[in-house]
Amino acid sequence: MRKKISFVAVGQAAGNIGRIFEQKGYAVIYVNTSQEDLDTLEKAKFKYHIPQGEGCNKDRKKAKQLVIDDFDSIAGEIESKVKSEMVFVIFASGGGTGSGAGPMLIDLLIDEGKTVGAVTVIPAQSESVKSHINSYECFSELTGISGTGACFIIDNNKGDKLKLNHVFADSLDAFLEIPEKHKSVKGNIDKAEVMETLKAHGVSVVVRGKGKESADIIQAVKNSVFAPLDPDRAVKYITASLAGNVQMADLEKAFGTPIDNFQTFNDEETICCISGLTYPQARLNMMYDKVAENKELIKKNLAAAQETGLKDGVNFLEEIEPKKKKAEGKKPQSRRDIMSKYLK
Repeated sequence: MRKKISFVAVGQAAGNIGRIFEQKGYAVIYVNTSQEDLDTLEKAKFKYHIPQGEGCNKDRKKAKQLVIDDFDSIAGEIESKVKSEMVFVIFASGGGTGSGAGPMLIDLLIDEGKTVGAVTVIPAQSESVKSHINSYECFSELTGISGTGACFIIDNNKGDKLKLNHVFADSLDAFLEIPEKHKSVKGNIDKAEVMETLKAHGVSVVVRGKGKESADIIQAVKNSVFAPLDPDRAVKYITASLAGNVQMADLEKAFGTPIDNFQTFNDEETICCISGLTYPQARLNMMYDKVAENKELIKKNLAAAQETGLKDGVNFLEEIEPKKKKAEGKKPQSRRDIMSKYLK
């Protein structure tokens, strides 16, 4: 399965996650506007520095423009270095390079005919207002891409960032290894079923747990590294290797009735992936609320900045308000159309 999945890690935070997967044997390419960030990735096999990039300092628009100017080269590097059935683009939603370039790169790669999923990170409540502005805008773009596969959303509210990265990577890797490692006379999960689970559009979560009862695994999902699931949610697949007394019927009762489920059995631990879930609106609203609570502070800072002679026309408040999506026609979009919408 490791040959079927590859990763494009965009930005510094994504590089930390990508290194864990590369050390597990997956093909990973690291794309960054900062050469200094790339230099910290010791022994990484494939690294690509976007020309003219010197870091983006949480400037999403700057990251987008750099990717647009160099997309043909970026796409060529991805095609030659990380060939696979499905590619996951990793990025932090609250930063600059990854937040700005991640959704647009996904959109462009889908347009190139690739099957693309996402691994992204939501900033903790303690992180800066700018991080939350960036994250909210990033998700406004990401949720508007209809052709994505699984989107894993790591929530930095859940604990230490580096530990969360390892827990996620270990869980996804264990899930991908099910077809090779878990065999049962009561039923098996094949590679095609794993890939079908990961290609489902929407949010995904993946957990592993030693608990022997269904309640243990249900709690493991609730306590996972991912953004909390919305109570009013849809679900497409539940795919699991079950251990002990864990029952698929109990998982469906807890998380919703899927279109289909795939299951096998083992004697050690339960590994479960739930995919095709609704985006976590309640958690996204928390980000918006943090920005809204700081409107007056932002106004004060902007006024002070304008008094020091900075350029007119800078208005973060436009970023705070959610943007209304324009009705899309059925006319196919060109690459230029896709790029243009990310610069509005």
